[in-house]
Amino acid sequence: MSLATEPQTWHRDAFIISTDKNLLSIASINAAFGSEFMYWTISIPDQVLKQIIQNSFCFGLFKTPSNQQQEASAGGKDYEQIGFARLVTDSVTFAYLTDVYVLPEYQGVGLGGWLLDCVNESLEALPYLRWTMLRTSSQRSRESYERRMGMSVLSAGEVGDGPVMMGKKGKGGRV
Repeated sequence: MSLATEPQTWHRDAFIISTDKNLLSIASINAAFGSEFMYWTISIPDQVLKQIIQNSFCFGLFKTPSNQQQEASAGGKDYEQIGFARLVTDSVTFAYLTDVYVLPEYQGVGLGGWLLDCVNESLEALPYLRWTMLRTSSQRSRESYERRMGMSVLSAGEVGDGPVMMGKKGKGGRV
């Protein structure tokens, strides 16, 4: 009835996606956060990132050594982290998808779509899920979220016409 407490792992060719937080590389994630291709965020202190990860449901995308197709639970020390997605969630009724990326050199071969499929598979298993939300400013990403996850743009209606979504940009965001 909630997100899986035991790590889940998906395999495709020489890649895995895992929800095992022990496999995540703080250095790799922070390097991505500080890069130009992640125009919406900035790198943050490692201790802060560790806290964020601890309080989120995370998906790591990893390249495995070509001669290994082993389970993530077998250690994963030789895995190279090439992508990430994170759900800020109560694990039952609400999830906010953020920090989704695949390193540029691995884009264009379907890994980002696969990552979204794995996130969506985990969310679809939640019978009491009320809302999944995200924020994007990329048309390509918008189309991918619509196609892969069934997301739609929420209109900015008037309160008298029904619910409205509200937000406020914080100091840590670029866009």
